Order: sequence, then C-alpha cells, then structure tokens
Amino acid sequence: MNMRFERRRDAVAALVRAVLDQFVQDEGQPRFGPRMDNWRWWRHGQETFVGVQRDAWTMPPGLPHHGWMDKFPEMTKVREAYAADPVLRDRVDTSMGTEFSRAGTNFCWILAQHVIEPLVAASRSYLFDEIAFDRIYRDFETKFRAMHLHMIEFRAFNGFDSTEDPFLLPDGLILQRMTDSQLSVAIYNNAVPRLDGGAVNNAHVHRYDQWALMTTHEYPVIAGDHQIDTPRPALFPVLDEPAARLVTALRLVCGGSGIATRSMFAQADDEFPFVPSGTAILTAFTGADNDRPTILLSTAADTVRNVYTALGLPEVQADKSLQVAIRRLVFAGSRNLDNDRLVDLMTSAEALFLKRTNQNTTAKAAPVAQAAAALLASDPELGTDGTHLERFMKMAYRARNAEMHGDDQPYAPLHRLSGAPTSSLAHVVADAERIMRRAISAVLHQHAAWPIA
Repeated sequence: MNMRFERRRDAVAALVRAVLDQFVQDEGQPRFGPRMDNWRWWRHGQETFVGVQRDAWTMPPGLPHHGWMDKFPEMTKVREAYAADPVLRDRVDTSMGTEFSRAGTNFCWILAQHVIEPLVAASRSYLFDEIAFDRIYRDFETKFRAMHLHMIEFRAFNGFDSTEDPFLLPDGLILQRMTDSQLSVAIYNNAVPRLDGGAVNNAHVHRYDQWALMTTHEYPVIAGDHQIDTPRPALFPVLDEPAARLVTALRLVCGGSGIATRSMFAQADDEFPFVPSGTAILTAFTGADNDRPTILLSTAADTVRNVYTALGLPEVQADKSLQVAIRRLVFAGSRNLDNDRLVDLMTSAEALFLKRTNQNTTAKAAPVAQAAAALLASDPELGTDGTHLERFMKMAYRARNAEMHGDDQPYAPLHRLSGAPTSSLAHVVADAERIMRRAISAVLHQHAAWPIA
C-alpha cells in the first residue's frame, strides 16, 4: 500500500510541476484578488456575508477547461497509478456520492481544485513547494478515498446566543454556532433573516441568528455506476421534535424569543465534497425579536438539559393543561406587542392554575393569583413572598381583561412584582413571564426529580 501511495504521489507531483511550469511560461506569477462566487456566501465580518471570495487565486483560463490537463504526458501516469488502486480506480471520472445523491465528476477538475489551487494559495507562487505539496496531497487522498461520509442535519436558531459552545444534548445532538459554509446554506434557504446588506450579493446576518441544532448521519460512499435496486432516502429531517422541545426548554429557563427555523442537510465541512451542495425543508416559521434574545449562560446549561429531558417524558406530554400553559408561554415570547404577550401569559396562567385544578369560575383573577402565590411564594429566583405575588397577578389579570375587552388604555395603575409602581406595560409583562416560567418549571419538577434553581 505504501509503495502504491508513493507511486500516486510522485505521479501527481510530476503533473503538478508540469502544470506550474506552464503557468510560469504563460503569466509568470499568480494573481490574487476578490473572486465572485454565485454558489456560496463568504464571511467578511461578524455579521456580513458577501458572494465574493477574498484573496482568491485567479486561475489561468485553460485550467478549468475540460481535458486541459490531459494534454500533459504526466497525466497518463497519474491515471495509471490511480487505476492500480482497487478503491481509487472507481472514483476517476465517474459519479460519486450516496445512494440518495450522486453526481458526475471530472478528475482533472478535482485535482485542480483540491491539489493545485491550495498549493498555489499556500506558496503564493508557481514554484513547487515539496513540503506543502506532501501535506496537501496526503490530506486530499485521505479524504478522496474515504469509505463513509457524514451528513449534518442542522436546524437554524434565530434570536439566540450562548456562552456554552458547543451545548451538548442527549442522543448526540449539539447546539452550536454554524460554520461559514453552513451559514451560506442557511442564507441561501432563507433560514436566517437576511437583513439589508446594501447590495444584491451582500447579506447581513445578525450575530444572534448564527446558531443551529445539529445531528450527524453516516453513509457509505457510492462510486461508479453501481445500481441500487431500492435506494433508501436520507434520514432527514429528524430534528423537528427535538428543536421544538429545545426552544421550549430555553424559553422556560432563559426567556427571550429564540426560535428554530428550517432544517438543512449538508456534508461535513472537513470531508471531500462527495455531496457538493446543501438542501433544506422550506417550512414556515415565525420571527425572533433580537431585542429580546434568548441567552443561554453556562451556569444554566444543566438546567436547560434537565428541562429538555423532562419535556420529553410521556407523563409530561400527557398533562394537557401543562401542555397548554407551555404552548401559550412560547407564543407569548414570540409576540412583538406587549399587549399580546400579556394575553398569552394570562391564558397560560389560566391553564396552569385553573384547568389542572378543575376550578370552574367566572371570577378568575383571584383564584389564579392565589394559586400562583401558593406555588411560588418561596421560589428562590423570584425572591418575593406570597402577598406580592398574589397582588401582582391580580393586577396583571385585570390588565389582561382590559386588553381582551377593548377597554380604554392606560390600564388601571400598574406595578412591578416588587410592588414598585410603573407606567411601563413591558416591565409588567417581563415580571409576568418570569412568574410563568418558574411556575411551569415547578410543575415540571413534580414529574421529574431534578433541581430547578
């Protein structure tokens, strides 16, 4: 095997030397500069992506042409060396990919992209750099002869940031920042908001919209014209339920408006691109408010994992009033208007404090407030007592009634959970959300024994 590898390496080295010598004759020195790219968005800053690759090598006009390298005698020896390998001989000028996605390839263009271009970029010249070539070629052949590839399913998260990167979840799921190539796929498929970039080939993506929940699937590489009687489709998508559950867990623990958008599917960045492009499920989704992002701190990571696990328990999913309360809390976080958020939060409170206790009454403010005070009077995060809780929830429920019935605003005198008067409905809603997040967490804790503080 080592002798075969050395034969291939030496054959490709001789070809590359001949090609570089031709470039020296044709143009002397390589030229570098911006290169338009209609297939990928390139990062040009923390939030700026442009369809232009920076400092790219301007290839001589002949190199991309089909069959151009075959005019070199050295190419014959390269093909002979590859034909002697039982794996690589099936990967020359043939279709490659998976059983659900294969595309034809041009071996000369593969060598141009994955050996010659990185070598010129590394040396910044047309001189043959032996050390750089050895590193580049070994890396190329290792990837090119891989027997398996890895497809990453990633579901973009908007309105989210974290000090925990990556954030690990059960079943091999990972929440982390997208790579630049994954963000390119996300921009192309409108899975992240493309803000005003100032030009057609310019996209501005907020730093809170650059995360994704990910999982990895392994597939065998299929090369050549092998026929598969019954091709199996890709295992995609599988993140719908986990992403929705994670959004709920994050909203319960951290608040904010973070959402999951669309699931996408692309090959891992660090492999030979047997599957050269990404795909997406073009589902509809609501928008996140980046003025109210969901921020996951490392200190809350274990709690989010515990809540995420608890939300998947059958007894939790069967608790109908709890599910309504959770759903309305999530709805509230996604609303743009404080008035609408207040209505959803109080609907969540009704489901949690009235329906699950079978209280059937037309006067709902008092029993909702009393139940909230009984559940949360000693909650360490709220840091208040039953009297303040009961008084606040009565006031918030009256404000909700005024909104629901179209009463004139402003509402009756507003105050914070602490009792301090306020004229800001946003402050009232923020306190109401904290209360409902803690109340739902407390009920979840009754189903699953984990610390909620």
